[in-house]
Amino acid sequence: MVLRARREGEEPQVPDEQLRSNDQLQQDEVMALEAIYGDNIGFFCEKAGRSFEIHVHCEIPDDLGVSAELFQGVDDHDLKNRFFDTFSVQHLPPMSLTCLMPPSYPSHHPPYFMLSVQWLDSVKISSLCDMLDSIWAQQPGQEILYEWVQWLQSYVLSHVGFGDGIIIRESDMMIGPMDVRAVGKIVSVESVVQCLITYNEEQCHESFLNGLHDCMICFSEHPGLDFIKLPCLHYYCRRCMETYSRMHVKEGTVMELLCPGDKCQGVIPPNLLKRLLGDVDFERWERLILERTLDSMVDVTYCPRCETACLEDGENNAQCSKCFFSFCTLCRERRHIGDRCMTPEEKLLSFQDREKMRSSSSSGKVDTSIDLFNELVSIKEALRDAVPCPHCRIAISRVSGCNYMHCRNCGNGLDQEQKSVRQADVVKQIEKEVTAQRFRNYPCPSCHQQNPKVGNNNHIFCWACQVHYCALCGKVVRKCSEHYGPRGCKQHTVDAVDPSSEGRMRSLVRKMFHGDRTKR
Repeated sequence: MVLRARREGEEPQVPDEQLRSNDQLQQDEVMALEAIYGDNIGFFCEKAGRSFEIHVHCEIPDDLGVSAELFQGVDDHDLKNRFFDTFSVQHLPPMSLTCLMPPSYPSHHPPYFMLSVQWLDSVKISSLCDMLDSIWAQQPGQEILYEWVQWLQSYVLSHVGFGDGIIIRESDMMIGPMDVRAVGKIVSVESVVQCLITYNEEQCHESFLNGLHDCMICFSEHPGLDFIKLPCLHYYCRRCMETYSRMHVKEGTVMELLCPGDKCQGVIPPNLLKRLLGDVDFERWERLILERTLDSMVDVTYCPRCETACLEDGENNAQCSKCFFSFCTLCRERRHIGDRCMTPEEKLLSFQDREKMRSSSSSGKVDTSIDLFNELVSIKEALRDAVPCPHCRIAISRVSGCNYMHCRNCGNGLDQEQKSVRQADVVKQIEKEVTAQRFRNYPCPSCHQQNPKVGNNNHIFCWACQVHYCALCGKVVRKCSEHYGPRGCKQHTVDAVDPSSEGRMRSLVRKMFHGDRTKR
């Protein structure tokens, strides 16, 4: 390092005895500076004299405001496109004071120096250089370096007019005289804003790591190194976060694995979850997230043979990408284009089956976006309030008025109080038929979890232990092609429950909504 601030012939002639005295004074001053500022000072080897660089940290109030003048648009100098970006900082990048002690210091000449500040322009840094010269002029012949550093620490902001907050304008950067000892590093307003924000974030993180904090889960005090800080800026100790994350993965509630803070709902990044969970639990988290995402998609169904996720087309058909089975998504049978599939009532019941299975694999959460399922619930409520006409059997209900009702279909009357018992019996009978036909369970041979069939398909997938098994023989199915066939079990059969149960249920629903057409 070579300082070019001095001119030829500027160094005065000093007697040898004074030079020895100056050398001892410089040595004592350097030792004092090193003891005071420690790691913030570094020394160089210079033939012209002792030299060093010291990082001076400016004292600032809490949450110092910063306003930066920025422009947007094509014309960067149009005042209409001007706006101010305002933020606050707790730390400012340090100033760099580089000094060279000549042999004539401190008796005859001050130290040669350069001053560099990342967040000030050259004009303002030049004014700081003039102030350092003024301090030397007030006490010549004295060691001045400590006074310089103390003044820079305490009075820089007020000297440059930033006592109430830093204001950065591009128009202020090139106005006024500039000192050759002033080193400004500002290229643009955007560069100084980025410099201030980056340094402040780094120092805040460093201060957090070196301090003690309370975990809001276990309410225990830990050093900052033992904490996990989330993107939402909430932080918890590592042990609590690991336990919290693994608990949600174990219970399958991965959609609830968010920031534990009240009303925060902040997302935990996958790279952070991988560190908290480990490889095995993280793979399970990825698999569950994929399953929950697929379950939330209305046009996603599962293959009745191998339970692979498939996309449903507009005609309620799908083809499995794994076993290439092409099937109808309503009845879960082979694809039957042009053939009758199911009545409207049967389709609604099929959707109810699918929603119950989906809710089981999603920890009780039901996708409320399916309109047909909501329609089924509405029909059930309508049946509870409706009474079948004793003459034409069509469902009628009282909206308001007295208990006497008039059937618009056949013209006959009905007293609701006299027929309330019949209404309750019909509803109970329908529910009994639906339960008997649709919700018969078959125990899993591995974990004994009770699982229902989907339609007439005997191939069942256990959501609890992820095992495929047969409803007929109760054995685990390794390969569908080997287990089902001419010499094995039949893959599609009607349940062993009374086959006429579903027919009776359809007949009751048809009579309630359409009447007994055979009698009319």
